[in-house]
Amino acid sequence: MSFSRNIVLMAALVGLTPAALVMASPMIVAQASAESLLNGMPRPKETSTAVSSLFAANAYQQKSINYQAKMKPETALKFFQSSLTSKGYVERPINTTSGQWGFSVVFDTPATVAMKSNTAGKKVVLVYQGTMLAPNTININARFEEI
Repeated sequence: MSFSRNIVLMAALVGLTPAALVMASPMIVAQASAESLLNGMPRPKETSTAVSSLFAANAYQQKSINYQAKMKPETALKFFQSSLTSKGYVERPINTTSGQWGFSVVFDTPATVAMKSNTAGKKVVLVYQGTMLAPNTININARFEEI
């Protein structure tokens, strides 16, 4: 049995998902599923709706997640900047915008998350966008895109 197969089997025995295994082990680099990675992303405790996977035609592997949270844009943006940076994602500050309307932030993926671009010369990145729906409710959408 190969080393990587043994690692996957051990991870299954302790209850790790394939996405968690890819995120947790710096030694393992595997082609990642956008949907499993998105479903495993950190979410604010203020999340007020169920997280749903959506078809997104412009997203990498055509997957995104969507949910609402009871928070302001600044708080949501800081949450994602902090939690994703701690997981090895690197923010692209040039792409970060925010205001009373919401926010948009782009992260390069860690080396342990292999997502091969379908377009020559492009790279797969993680995009989070928040749009205010009410004074204390923000809609959060996350997806991978090629840029």
